[in-house]
Parts: sequence; structure tokens; C-alpha cells
Amino acid sequence: MRGGVVSLKRHFLWWLGAGAAALVLAVASVQQFMSYSALARQQDARLVGALDSPNPDANVVRRVSRTTGERLEGDAALPAYTWPGELRAGDAPRLYFTRVGGDITRAAVALKPGPGGEAVVVQVAEPLARRLPGMSLSSPGPASAFAAGVLLMLVAAALAAMRARRWIVRALQDFDVEKPAHVAAPEELQPTLDNVRELQRQQRQWVDEQRRFLADAAHQLRTPMAVLRTQLQSALVSEADPRATLGEMLHTVDRAAGLANQLLSLTRIEQLKRIGQLQSMAIGSVVHEAVVELSPLIAQQRLDFALEGEEFEASADPMMLGELIRNLLANAIHHSPRGARLGIVMRPAPFREVVVWDEGAGIDDDVKPRLFTPFTAARGGVGLGLSICQQIGEAMGAQVRLYNRVEGGRTTGVDAVIGWRPAE
Repeated sequence: MRGGVVSLKRHFLWWLGAGAAALVLAVASVQQFMSYSALARQQDARLVGALDSPNPDANVVRRVSRTTGERLEGDAALPAYTWPGELRAGDAPRLYFTRVGGDITRAAVALKPGPGGEAVVVQVAEPLARRLPGMSLSSPGPASAFAAGVLLMLVAAALAAMRARRWIVRALQDFDVEKPAHVAAPEELQPTLDNVRELQRQQRQWVDEQRRFLADAAHQLRTPMAVLRTQLQSALVSEADPRATLGEMLHTVDRAAGLANQLLSLTRIEQLKRIGQLQSMAIGSVVHEAVVELSPLIAQQRLDFALEGEEFEASADPMMLGELIRNLLANAIHHSPRGARLGIVMRPAPFREVVVWDEGAGIDDDVKPRLFTPFTAARGGVGLGLSICQQIGEAMGAQVRLYNRVEGGRTTGVDAVIGWRPAE
């Protein structure tokens, strides 16, 4: 055992004793607080009752004034109420604190009918010492004991926090993935320590990746927002037809909304990874839904679309598989010349595949290494679509690959392939 390691039994007894003392002090504090609250409510009730009594208790001072502040009767030491204009006849009395002869007092005020029907301001006040008698400076015994107890509890909490901090720092040093030193532990616990260290390394890697992604996402979102602001400023000062500017602004908003939707897709992917085992499902129905959803874009480009192949089953999530197919099909539509052909082929054997093919210009050689890297975009895109496709595929146990289709030494299009392992 390393030097400086103390007895767990002693720590347990220390924490048990400190916890019991803190509990006792907390209960006493609550009881004291409830007692003071009851005394305070009693004083407020006495003051409200004294408003209607011309001869209140000897400890209660009384003043009757006009709404202008002119005193009609009562103790001049009680200051006139500062905001008489806010008082209304029939309203509940107002309670506040004030000073009488240098002493803090609790006071009540209300607007009452006076002689001749004139509304007058009636005030009554009682020393604060009667509200919290145990806290009076002239009788410091209970207050001192209470303050000492609170101080002891704060000191104990500070010492416990310092000790806990030392333990946490020591634990972080022990589990530091960069620290090669061996952690002294029983042989049976060594695999657990290794697993914890590996888990910590993975967590750090995940956090670093998330930080980089968020930084890139913030940069990408800032760009369309800046463009939109510029377009708005231009529209405000321009005398041209605003419809052209509105069209550009709509395109900018669509781009920002597309990026936001893709960021939400990444969140759903993380949820999908945590689900674990996926159920086997029919792929064809999801493919048909994606085609129907994007059919207006296909018709707009006057594309010759074909859906071929046979139905098969694979492990997948219906919502995320639909997202994957829509992304690949939308990408194919975007890169297809007007009037060209494109389609989807379902192949149950020898490998279970869904192929989205088009007659676009193909993938440039300099883009291939960065094809699935986030925020690597062609003109007009945001660069998350293919990265999301790859992550969805991995979460479902499938692979997503893109190939140039070459015929006669010439690139005739692109095949985007979603492939699962052969069915057993």
C-alpha cells in the first residue's frame, strides 16, 4: 500500500460522526427557523389588529396622518408612511420595516376613514426585538450558540470539501491515461482499473471530437446568418424589386435549416448507437417511402427514374434508414443533369445491398479522400450529408460506399451503395 493511504474505517467513522452532527444541527436550525417564523407571524397579526384599536399595547406606537403626511395624532417619532398615494381604502394592511428613535421596528399601515369622512393613514409599529427575541443583541446567548453551531458546520463542510478535493485529484492522477505508472491495487481489481482507464480514454476522445464538431458547426451556421444579414441590409437600401432578394434570402434560410436538420440527425444517430440490437425489417417499404417523398424533385429535373430489384430484410431503424436513403437519393438528384437517368436497385444476393445510381459527372480524385469528412461540401452544400450517411450506416451495421461507374474508360455516373453482411 502506498504511503499516505489512511484507514477506511477511520474515514468512515469520521464521515458518520460529521454527518450525524450536521443532521442534528440542521434539525435544530429548522426548528429555530420555524419558531422565529411563528413569532414573526404573531407580531404581524398583532400589528394588523392594532390598526383598528385606538389604545394599542404599550409596546406599540401609533400614528394617524393625512395622506399628505401631516400628523393628526399619535407618536411623532414614527415617520410618516413614504408612499401614501399607493394605499386604497379596503385594501389589506401593508407590513414593512422602519426606524423609531434609532431602533428597527416592524410596522403596519392602512388607509382608514377618519373624522368627517376624510381618509387618514393609520400606522402602528412594534420593536423588532419582540419579533425575534432570541436574536436580540441585548440577550446574545441563544443567538451566539446558534451562530457558533452554524460556524462549526461551515468549518466542517470546508474541511470535508478540501479532503474530498485531495481524493479527487489523487484519483484523477491514478486514472490519467497519459500516466504510465502502475496503480497499486489488488490483483483482482487490476482489470477493472484497466477498463476504467480505457473508458476514460474513449470519453476524452469523444469529448474532443464533439468539441471540434461543434466548432465547425458554429462556423458553418455563422456563414448563412451573416449572408442573410447582408441580404436584409441590401434590401432595405435598394430600390430594386425585392422579390429577387427575397428569393436569395429564402435559399439562405433553406441552407441554414438544412444544416440544423442534419445536426439533429447526428443527435438521433447517437441515440441509435445506444439502442444496441436492431430488429430485422423489410427494406423495400422504406425505399418506396423515400422515393415518393423526393418524387417532386425527380419530376422537376425531368429525370428518368427506375426502381428495380427484390425485397429483402436487414437489421435497421426505419427512421434513420429513410434518412440515409433520402440523403443519397437527394445527392444523386442534385448532381444529375436535367433529363438524365437515375434509379435505385435492391439486391438481396449475393450481398444485401441498396444501390442509388445516377449519371452525374462522378467524384473528383482530389475529393475522394475527404468524401465522408464533415463540412467537406460541394458548391451550395453544407458538407454534412455524406458524413451523416456513413455514421447512420455504421450505427446499423452497414457500410456506405460511393464509386465512380466507369464504362469504356469513361465515367458515366456514381453508384452509392448501402451494404449489409450476407444473411446467415
